[in-house]
Amino acid sequence: MIREHHFLQTRHGHRRPCVTHSQAVRLEALAMRLMRLQRQWDHPGRDDELDAVLASSRDTWHDIQSALAHGALSLPLEVRENLLILSVYAQSKIETCATTRDGQALSSLLALTWTLAGSLKEWRAAA
Repeated sequence: MIREHHFLQTRHGHRRPCVTHSQAVRLEALAMRLMRLQRQWDHPGRDDELDAVLASSRDTWHDIQSALAHGALSLPLEVRENLLILSVYAQSKIETCATTRDGQALSSLLALTWTLAGSLKEWRAAA
């Protein structure tokens, strides 16, 4: 019955787009920007790019928190709770990167962002 319901919603255009997938794509793009910045740390314009990447990161993680608060992410409760914890952790890493301005400080933010993007894509594929 549930599969039929989803099929009918999709067929008639009533099903809302998968927020989880769009967040995964956004996180993946963000991870690629972080990786490129880290690799090109000694290039001119680094500070401007760092500020831009960190602003995008803040926006992305804030949007994830908003989606969680509004029930827009169709994930199991335990996953949503863990994602909220990760988003708070990510915010602390973003602030660390902003204050230390060290290429190595990006490593943990990059790893977290990349891993979560992959996990959300895997979850969507399995769902």
